[in-house]
Amino acid sequence: MTPLLSLLLAVGMAGGHDVGSDIGGTIGSAVNYIAVDVRSGTIIEQRWADATAPIPLGSLVKPFTALAYSGAFPEFVCKGAASRCWLAHGHGRVRFREALAQSCNAYFLNMARGTDPGTLAVVAAKFGIAAPEVDSAETRIGLGDGWRISPLALVHAYAELALRTGEPRVSEILAGLELAARSGTASAMGRGTLAKTGTAPCADIGAANRNHATDGFTMALAPADSPRIALLVRVHGVTGAEAAKSAARILREMRARP
Repeated sequence: MTPLLSLLLAVGMAGGHDVGSDIGGTIGSAVNYIAVDVRSGTIIEQRWADATAPIPLGSLVKPFTALAYSGAFPEFVCKGAASRCWLAHGHGRVRFREALAQSCNAYFLNMARGTDPGTLAVVAAKFGIAAPEVDSAETRIGLGDGWRISPLALVHAYAELALRTGEPRVSEILAGLELAARSGTASAMGRGTLAKTGTAPCADIGAANRNHATDGFTMALAPADSPRIALLVRVHGVTGAEAAKSAARILREMRARP
C-alpha cells in the first residue's frame, strides 16, 4: 500500500465513510493516478501499472487542439444536442475560457474543424504526446478512441503547459483550467487549482472493468498560481466530472503533507 493510498483510505473511511463506495468499487480496481513534480518531471506518486500504454483520454486533449488553432479564439453559440454538445440544452454563447471550463463539445468541434492536422502534430510533438491517429474534428477534441496518449506523457504535457504560463495562448488556456476548477466541469476541485476533465471509452478490458463503458479522467495542476504538482486521475465507470471528486481528495492529501 502506497503512502498516498493509506492517507486516502484513512480520510475516506473516517466516520464510517468508505471511499471505495463513492466510486462504485474498490480503490485498487476503480482508481488509477499518477503525479509528477512540475519542475523536474519526477514521479511523486504512481498507482497506474500501465501508465506508458496509450489510451483515449477524452477532452483532456482540448488544450492542445486550442494551441494548434490559428487566429484568435472565437465566440460560438452552443445549441446543445443540435450542435453535438454533451449538454443537451446547450451552453449558449461562449468564449474560449468558458468553453474550456465547461468542456463544450460544440465550441471545440467548431474550433477543430479549422485546425490544421499538421500544425496539431507539431504541437503534440512539442509537448511530448502522440498525434491523433484518425484525422477528424471529432478525434481532435477527444471524441472516440482515435487519439491515444499514454497517461505518463499526458501528465508531463500538462506540466509543460504550466511552465509556459508566460505565453499568451497558454495563459488563456490556464485561465480556462482555473475557471473549470472553480465553476466548470472540474468544480469538485475548487479554487486554488487548475483542472480539466475528460470522459473516454474504457480502455481496460480486464474482468473487473469489462462492464464499464467509459472512464472518467481529471487532470489537475496545483497550486493554481505556481503549479508544483501535476496529477492525473482515472476512475472506471464514471464521467470526468465524477472523477474530479476522487482527484480532489487525492490532491488534498498530497498537499497536506509536511
